Amino acid sequence: MREFIFTITYARSADPIMDVFIQYPSLRAQTIACHVSANGQWRLDRIVGPAQALEQVEAIYTDGNHCNECIGPHDCLTEWDHERLLQTPTCRLIYTYSAAANNCWSIPELAHCYLGDGLVCDAARHKNQYEWRLLMPDGARVSELYNGLKSELKSDLSLDFRQVGEPTYWTEEGATVADLPYEQRTAVQAAIDRGYYRTPREISLTDLAAAMDIPMSTLQYRLQRAESWIIQQFVNQPIARHVKM
Repeated sequence: MREFIFTITYARSADPIMDVFIQYPSLRAQTIACHVSANGQWRLDRIVGPAQALEQVEAIYTDGNHCNECIGPHDCLTEWDHERLLQTPTCRLIYTYSAAANNCWSIPELAHCYLGDGLVCDAARHKNQYEWRLLMPDGARVSELYNGLKSELKSDLSLDFRQVGEPTYWTEEGATVADLPYEQRTAVQAAIDRGYYRTPREISLTDLAAAMDIPMSTLQYRLQRAESWIIQQFVNQPIARHVKM
């Protein structure tokens, strides 16, 4: 098996969903599962971020007439069904299904067209970028897929080829930042950005709470919960992940 990684970068107004991610830099989406075959496509996506951002992105995402994965000028005629499995003020978990594709130029459909069955997909949206990792059998036609994606790409999108190689990402079984509750992730990110974890510290907990406009006790609680979760994730990973041979 091999891993193919590529990133698509969107200009403003190029895609309505990505416009929301550009507007709200703390908004993130992670594809938990994505499967495509000749019989259809189904996937599960977790989206975390501010409440107002989630409302906007969900309205576009669940529009059955809109193809969320198409990158070219073609009109996708495939019908999409969406079901919200989880809703909180800062998180959505959405299941998406379409029957056998009919004139669909979405990224998963193009990948299946060129690489065939046995494909495993992972994808993440953040700011103006949409990163894809494809786990595929040896001998898959990667260059043909890359050329197909490039030829389909609209002029206000750009395609960045990153690598083809051993599937290290899939064997690490690592947790992602999107697995943290939104409030905890935001607290950790703010602490990192403002130098709270640097040595020596560049900001106190009191000043950091003031900058975030939340009580210090609330910030302290969120950081402690996040730090505890991160440490547990690290400790519970196989030893092979931590030791570089």
